Amino acid sequence: MKLSIITLTYNNLEYTKKYIDSLYKYTDDFELIVVDNGSTDGTKEYLNSLTGNVKKIFNDNNLGFSKGNNQGLDLAEGEYIAFLNNDILLSPNWFEEAEKIFIRENAAFVSPRQVNPHFDDVNENNYIEYWNKNNKYEKDFQKTFDDCSFSCVVTKSNVIKQIGNFDENYTPAFFEDNDIKYRAIENGFDIYVSNRACFFHYGSVTSGRLNLNYKKNRDYYFQKNKFAEYLSLNSEEGIRLKIQTRDFEKFPLNLFYEVFKICGKVKRRIVKIIKK
Repeated sequence: MKLSIITLTYNNLEYTKKYIDSLYKYTDDFELIVVDNGSTDGTKEYLNSLTGNVKKIFNDNNLGFSKGNNQGLDLAEGEYIAFLNNDILLSPNWFEEAEKIFIRENAAFVSPRQVNPHFDDVNENNYIEYWNKNNKYEKDFQKTFDDCSFSCVVTKSNVIKQIGNFDENYTPAFFEDNDIKYRAIENGFDIYVSNRACFFHYGSVTSGRLNLNYKKNRDYYFQKNKFAEYLSLNSEEGIRLKIQTRDFEKFPLNLFYEVFKICGKVKRRIVKIIKK
């Protein structure tokens, strides 16, 4: 099996149906693993009606993003593994374009470009036309931590074996994606986005209805990963440099900078006294 696709569901049946139609339209040679987190709106019945290479897990309660995806990982048999939300629509060659990057680069995660109706003048009927018309990226792909979206992301089974599964302390959602990307960079991998494929994301269909412990998860993320704040400032190259320089943990850069500034002030005062 080349590709295992893991999707979580929690109600919102109308979006799941659109997603499944899009998945089968634009994807070949895959197994689908659906983890339902306690739906009560007919989603279970719909999932049971799906035929073909489909594996299903039905949880009694909403176990969250990390736990649900880890359950799916236990069943995944593919060389590649994709984590796809049930509130997205795919485009032609979304997986093939991601695979090209894995072949060329030391990639851990690759996402197509996200098209979002909250930010773009686009809808579910014209997103592919919109993308083809407005895609101005010169390069086929690029490294990026923030733009690699776990609403639609591809990895490889050997990457997960090396860096580990999702951290289930992030519950029910948010920052588990940054955490696993951070661990990938710590292990020497890179994070990419493909500029030659897109996906349409309705956005916040499920998360907008849940208490996601955003602040708690955020605090845990920065407490756990000492240099995570630098990712947004200096990208993955910056964090890799800081990781390689482990002395920063014993002698933090900000403390060094403060000492340097104090020494500079003392030096300037001494120079003024001497000149007088």
